[in-house]
Amino acid sequence: MVVRDRSKRKNVADEVFKQAKRKGAKQGPARRQSSSSRSFPGASRLLTGETVQPDAPQPPEEIVHNIYFWSDGFTVDDGPLRSFNDPEHASFLESIMKSECPTELAPADGRSKVNVNLIRKEEKCPSLKRPAPFQGGGRILAAPSENSAPSDITPAAAASSTATTTVPKTITVDDSLPSTSLQIRFVDGSRVVARFNTSHTISDVRAFINTTRPGETSDYTLQVGFPPKPLDDATKTIEEAGVANSVIIQRV
Repeated sequence: MVVRDRSKRKNVADEVFKQAKRKGAKQGPARRQSSSSRSFPGASRLLTGETVQPDAPQPPEEIVHNIYFWSDGFTVDDGPLRSFNDPEHASFLESIMKSECPTELAPADGRSKVNVNLIRKEEKCPSLKRPAPFQGGGRILAAPSENSAPSDITPAAAASSTATTTVPKTITVDDSLPSTSLQIRFVDGSRVVARFNTSHTISDVRAFINTTRPGETSDYTLQVGFPPKPLDDATKTIEEAGVANSVIIQRV
């Protein structure tokens, strides 16, 4: 666990940082995670014909969570603002003060290493601004008939024409239901931490990936755990698949 203290103000966060350091948390900036290279799992053969056995299996993926302590509460990764005084979060803060991994951040496979960065902010938590939906008109890109001209369509008509798509534009998280954070590692090595309800399905995770990376191939598989296990059943919920707080890897 790494802590970064940027405030001198005395409040609940002060006690959290104080106890975390006392229990062994390290002071310093959160280290950047370098992309790891993949190794071929099979045996290799020298030019002389001698077979060389593969190296030992690679360790499980490391899961990184950033907890931001603001003047008006705290956030986990890009999740909603949580109050210091809410009894619901008491056990979470207690685990942090003991330099322990909170239950909700524990890896599903029970083996992956979890690195929690505590980052102190002096200001209030900024409100997230959602991009405004497109409000303009549209034009149907279709060959007109002899007696018709290209017609404009209203935003309402455009919305109805795409309402049957199987890929939602956003993933809506219900704060009143159990939620989790998934770290998604894309094919190009980049990664993103996204928040879902545990009732969301693997299909919802794929929809999020497709929306995040528009125009890229949808012919990919998702894997989790070590050794990697494919997530073939898209109808299973995150809870049923046992992948809460896990690293989801995209493979092609």
